[in-house]
Amino acid sequence: MTEKKKQLGNVAFGGNWSEELVDKDQLQRTLSVIERAVRDCARRDVRSRQLEKALEEISRTIEKGPQLTRRFMRSLAEPNPSLRYMEAGRVARIIRRSVGGLGG
Repeated sequence: MTEKKKQLGNVAFGGNWSEELVDKDQLQRTLSVIERAVRDCARRDVRSRQLEKALEEISRTIEKGPQLTRRFMRSLAEPNPSLRYMEAGRVARIIRRSVGGLGG
C-alpha cells in the first residue's frame, strides 16, 4: 500500500482521484480480511487483532458499521459451526453491499 501511495503521490493533477483509489484499495483489503474470517470460522476461532482492525475500519466507514460489526462478532461466538458460518456470511454480505454503496 505504501508503494501505491508513493506512486500515486507523484501524480500532480486530477484532484483527489488518487486518494479515492487508495481508499477503495484499502476497503477491498478490509473486506478480504472479513471474508477470509467467514471462510475459516466453521473450522477455527478467527477472532484476531487483524480482524478487529478490519471491523474498526468498517465501523468508521459505513453508516450502520458499528451495528454490523457487533453482529459479526456475535456470530463468531456462536457455538454451532454451521450456524456460525451461515450468520457470519450473512452479515459479511450486508457489509459488502453497504461498502459497495460507497462507490466501491
